[in-house]
Amino acid sequence: MNKAILIGNLGADPDVRFTQGGTAVANLRVATNERFKDQSGEWVDKTEWHRVVVFGKQAEFCGEYLKKGAKVAVDGSLQTREWEKEGVKQYTTEIK
Repeated sequence: MNKAILIGNLGADPDVRFTQGGTAVANLRVATNERFKDQSGEWVDKTEWHRVVVFGKQAEFCGEYLKKGAKVAVDGSLQTREWEKEGVKQYTTEIK
């Protein structure tokens, strides 16, 4: 099973674009926060950033109603893409 569930905050306004076929695609940057005590007993705050891609009507909704700082719940699957830039393979993993 390939499933990812996140609850976090948007780090920027959604970036909504449209494919040549007219399908909306929204790119989101979601921050999740974790707080724990380290070995010395001090509290440590850790922020992890996640890339999220949304398609169709949901993407349009994201662009219309979500803004930077909004609390969001994401439920999707992990997807890794690869491409080549200047002869070097690049990879990114995102939640679809």
